[in-house]
Amino acid sequence: MEFAFSEDQDLLRSSTRRFLDDRDALRELRSTLEAPEVVDRHLWQKGGELGWTSMLIPPDHGGGSVSTQPLVDLVVLGEELGRVLHPGPFVPTNVVADVITRHGTEAQRAEWLSGLAQGSVLAAWCASADGSIEMGECGVALTETPEGSALNGVARFVHGATVADVLLVLATTQTGAAYFLVPTTSPGLSLRTQGTLDLTRRFAEVTFNQVPVALDQMLTGPAIAVHQRAVDVATVLQSAEAVGAADHLFDATVAYLSVRTQFGRTIASFQAIKHRLANLLVVREGMRAATHFAALALSDGFDDAPAAVSTAGSYVPDGFARICGESLQLHGGIGFTWEHDVHLFVRRAFTNKGLYGDPGWHRERLCAIEAVA
Repeated sequence: MEFAFSEDQDLLRSSTRRFLDDRDALRELRSTLEAPEVVDRHLWQKGGELGWTSMLIPPDHGGGSVSTQPLVDLVVLGEELGRVLHPGPFVPTNVVADVITRHGTEAQRAEWLSGLAQGSVLAAWCASADGSIEMGECGVALTETPEGSALNGVARFVHGATVADVLLVLATTQTGAAYFLVPTTSPGLSLRTQGTLDLTRRFAEVTFNQVPVALDQMLTGPAIAVHQRAVDVATVLQSAEAVGAADHLFDATVAYLSVRTQFGRTIASFQAIKHRLANLLVVREGMRAATHFAALALSDGFDDAPAAVSTAGSYVPDGFARICGESLQLHGGIGFTWEHDVHLFVRRAFTNKGLYGDPGWHRERLCAIEAVA
């Protein structure tokens, strides 16, 4: 089992970092915090040329990866995007691309995958009425009308819906749950931006009011299998973003403590500070190990992949939040100001804890897996 990144993956990392650094992505993001939208579609499409959304899409539909483990390649990208708190729908777009690749019909693949791979099409995932990933919390239902089938209901806290071209929608039907691909231009579909703690991303409430759907918009395969795969991919990719963000914030904290002086010495030279940083370093490396193994296990189809994914889902969000909280304290007064970036990372960390299964949900899943074993 190879735990080191390949030369091609290292090149993917360096080219993505250079692309983001050349645009001073974090500073640029700050200028849009109070804007209606934070995603630059032109920039996103440029990212598509670097493979941000093509790794899980087969070559015959315009995709392709740099290794035989495309999910691991995406972890490389996720870490770099996390470093700058990139606002784009990296997680949901790749989740939808993967689901269409695995469970879409040939017509659905032909319609959506090429655009997703190029970055010209963006996607979002409507999972529930309360933002959770519990299938029982689905707030959209398929109803039959004289004019045909239609979707009615609501999905909330949908990341990227305000810029999406297609929505992956979980809905209840008379025969059970099902997933549908719904263009955002569909009549009866409306969006309302929701205010959240995280200022670097936009979430929306998506309302379906007699939104017409046809049978050819439904994905194949059991909805529970589609849902579980989507949860697993989302968990791994969000964990990768968190690792990149934790890397950046930890390094920035060490750099600040190395120049900030007190009593004629740099703060970093105090033994108590060294102990705190050492503890945070252990947390950061634990986050990295959990994320990388989860990506490997899911990519290669290991029997313990669900456990590996939920290990990351239970540990990484808490670890990221701890690093952010400690960094805020270690920066002192300046860390509590609007002008400093620390609060943006704190907001991202605590918002992450409520997405794609909170740590408690993943711990319950681990217990269930252990009970079955």
